[in-house]
Amino acid sequence: MKKTNKIISSVLVLLMLLSSVMCTLTSCGGGEEKPNNNGGGIIGGQTGKTATYSVTVKTVGGMAMAELPIYIFEYEDGYLGDPVEGVFAATDAAGKATFTLPAGKQYAARIDISIPDGYETESYYPLIADTQIVVSSSVIADSGLAGVTYKLGDVMRDFTITTVEGKTLKLSEILKEKDAVLLNFWYINCSWCEKEFPYMQNAYEKYGDDLEIIALDPVTSDTKANIISYKTQMGIQFNVAQDTIGLYNAFSVMNYPTSVMIDRYGVITLYVEGAIPNERSFDHIFDYFTGDTYIQKLVTSMDDIVPKEKPDKQMPSSEEVSEYFDNGTIPGIKYYNDEKDEYSWPFITGVIGDDNTKVVYPSNSFKDSSYAQLIIDVELDKGDVLAFDYFASTELGVDSMYIVVDEKDIYSISGESEEWATCFAYVAQEKGTYQVAFIYTKDSGDNVGDDTIYLKNLRIVDESAIDQPTYIYRFAATNPDEFSNYQDYATIVYNENDGYWHVNSVDGPILLANLMGYTRFSPNDYVYNMSLGKSYEADLVDFCSYASNSAIGGLCSVTEELRQLLILVADDYGTGRENEWLELCCYYDAYGTDKELADPIKGLAPFSAFDTVLSNKGATDFPNVINYDRGIMPRGLFSKFTPTQSGTYLIVSNAPGSKEGEVWDCEGWIFTAEGFESRSPWYTYENVDKINVSRNGDNSNCYMMVYLEAGMDYYINIAYADVSMTGIISFRIERLGGEGVYRLALASPGPFTALESITGDLTQTIIKGIDVELGADGYWREVREDGRIGSLIYADFTGLTTIFGSKPIYSESGKNSLISANAFNFLYSEEDLYVLGYLEEVGGDINKCKEDLRAELGDAYNNYYTDYDYEGYPFQVTGYAVDDVLAGKYHGTGGDMTSIMLQYASKVIKAGDRITIVNEAGTGYTTVVVEEGSAMIGCVAVDKQLSDILQMLMDTYTFAGVEKSWLKLCYYEQYFCKETPIQVIPG
Repeated sequence: MKKTNKIISSVLVLLMLLSSVMCTLTSCGGGEEKPNNNGGGIIGGQTGKTATYSVTVKTVGGMAMAELPIYIFEYEDGYLGDPVEGVFAATDAAGKATFTLPAGKQYAARIDISIPDGYETESYYPLIADTQIVVSSSVIADSGLAGVTYKLGDVMRDFTITTVEGKTLKLSEILKEKDAVLLNFWYINCSWCEKEFPYMQNAYEKYGDDLEIIALDPVTSDTKANIISYKTQMGIQFNVAQDTIGLYNAFSVMNYPTSVMIDRYGVITLYVEGAIPNERSFDHIFDYFTGDTYIQKLVTSMDDIVPKEKPDKQMPSSEEVSEYFDNGTIPGIKYYNDEKDEYSWPFITGVIGDDNTKVVYPSNSFKDSSYAQLIIDVELDKGDVLAFDYFASTELGVDSMYIVVDEKDIYSISGESEEWATCFAYVAQEKGTYQVAFIYTKDSGDNVGDDTIYLKNLRIVDESAIDQPTYIYRFAATNPDEFSNYQDYATIVYNENDGYWHVNSVDGPILLANLMGYTRFSPNDYVYNMSLGKSYEADLVDFCSYASNSAIGGLCSVTEELRQLLILVADDYGTGRENEWLELCCYYDAYGTDKELADPIKGLAPFSAFDTVLSNKGATDFPNVINYDRGIMPRGLFSKFTPTQSGTYLIVSNAPGSKEGEVWDCEGWIFTAEGFESRSPWYTYENVDKINVSRNGDNSNCYMMVYLEAGMDYYINIAYADVSMTGIISFRIERLGGEGVYRLALASPGPFTALESITGDLTQTIIKGIDVELGADGYWREVREDGRIGSLIYADFTGLTTIFGSKPIYSESGKNSLISANAFNFLYSEEDLYVLGYLEEVGGDINKCKEDLRAELGDAYNNYYTDYDYEGYPFQVTGYAVDDVLAGKYHGTGGDMTSIMLQYASKVIKAGDRITIVNEAGTGYTTVVVEEGSAMIGCVAVDKQLSDILQMLMDTYTFAGVEKSWLKLCYYEQYFCKETPIQVIPG
């Protein structure tokens, strides 16, 4: 029984990610005199040379303030004196810090110089033996977001935002009436957002009286009209707004959806990256944060807020379990649960199927955030194999059964089985009694199938019976003496080809270090924890990151560098015995196959990067395959590519979804060896290529064009946009040519951004991208970084743009375009067109239009027009009635430019047209015929008049007054070469 208490903890650390908390201590000046303004008592009466004090800091909501630096000052007669030199401490997880100080003096503690903004404290707190400090918090009145980066535990700054219907929301005002506010970051084409919203809406209908939701869309191409239409289609009743103030940036949102909870005290208490794709999880979250008994805490897991339920079932006798599991064939076997664990559910017996198959299975099915255990003690001879059959009917990768032998996780089983399968759980190396635990862990999310795993036919067989690839965990240190000193260590050999240490031979099992779990060297601490504060911490932390993302949780393949670091750990904490560092290591023996276990950190480091295959130019294959079977942070798996020729290379990904024609969103980066160490990408993918953006409408896959140097190592990283996604991503690399290869690329990629003033305030909304200049001939051209003039600027008339993703500027059919939608008739505002578009949808029936819009817009029906100031932020709401629009009263700011735009549309480049471009060498001009499929098709060179009209379009439907925002609708010829060509691209 002595081992069972550690089993659950050993399983729960399997998914633990590497984290490091750092505090920056601020020095404080002395000599400050302040009156005692808190009425606290003073300490006296302690005898001896020193006295011990403790300070505990909690919030009014009951949350311990951990990692909070506390400074000690001298204190006398109600006045604060000098700081006690060298005396400070950070609070522990319980919010407590302890100090030993010279006796016979009075002291006070200060936290006001270290506590985060938004928490209210006294200037100081006179010390008593057990000083209890309670701090309150409230939304910070300063609403500026410049330079703000939020994290869990921060107090929110106040903000005001306007919904797409024109309703004004202010955080501080909401929290006067509601217990919590959920911020959800999303955008229209986000597939996981679409899956999440119905669950969120259903939960909101139950908890909306006590909680507010604000769904924020930061994508500038999602117009208010489109968002309102999407909201109606999805049946969303909570607040939806465009993120015009940059909250997504303050929260460092990289993946969508992302949910953030702000509690009743104004504190950020939950941050969930990725979808919450089930209603019960939302129920748990909303119920906890709106509850009358709410205790403030920083929620990092659903287990933190889902109430644990004690078992209501009893485990059958060991004899009965034996009858159902091993059919009474294993003499002396004992079955039991951990009786000391009041939350451990038992396994029970039963029969399933038409043939009444006898099974044992966990009794915690459909019990959120619970676990069940079945523990056995079994006698095995050397070479004996413990095997059983299983049938899984549970949520893949989430609800899992772990098989743990002598406290070490060996297997995990999850998902939905099609038929019974066999697990060869363990192969004994020596005769003895082995403790084997079956542990089923259940999350708080979806229930799939029977939400359980059935077991039968436990048996002991010979090694020869293993007929499938099976890998058994082995410790690298064995045979302990009476003092628990290990006598035998695995024989290890270095393999120069792969750079790893192996067991027994260069082709034997890879030696693995257990950096994130308990080891035979230190059964009570992790290698990572032991490295903290040591000179080698920074070197070891990268390997700990690999271990946290490993295919086998917590284990890292041992390189020579890692071996030397493990030796340092053993020297610091061990007894000095030779090879003691191997007690930190393990390996896997292979059975039923001649292949050793694959490198579990493959693709996580430069030395373990996948090899790449170069495809022929124009190829359609995707030979480089990456299997994402787990979430990885920092993001993605790496493939190494070393070009043999310098030139322009195209890298294209392929990430098919689960449905026919479905494609999952991908992101891509390229690192050099130097950048890998700092996680600073040399290249970050942006969807800028016109063929990819506007011709096929597929923004999901990466389409990277870069100039690469021969002989230089590049590390390609392509990953799902949603870090929780699993599946297979493949990609190809092809060389397009040498110097002078070009493509039509977006002149201004990415979202709008904002400049900051010296004081940190947002001052002006801007675009990013290339610089342009108006030539003497009236056409706009690129100005390159070296100051030379380059390509003409081209507006894409017939393709989709990143700003107006649903309609091109012009279509030959005359339908479904910005021109046909009257977008260039600036007599109308965006809101005018929305109303008129709705009128068209109902066949011109004005009464029907009024009725539908009144039901859809509610109070916004008569207050629907939002005006904007020059910075692009909501300035005021001007009341006017939808009825006025239907009566012909419009709110545009210009004239009708439709006929002029039709004249430009007649000039679009077509297949067969002749154009002049720079040749590949960049030394002369070549006249070519535009071929079918060329990116030039559908483009028009931009002159001053056209840029003015496009600017009016952007001012009307995006941010008003942003200089040259028309470039977001345009492309230029981007060259890939070491030095930019001198020649100007003629029109």
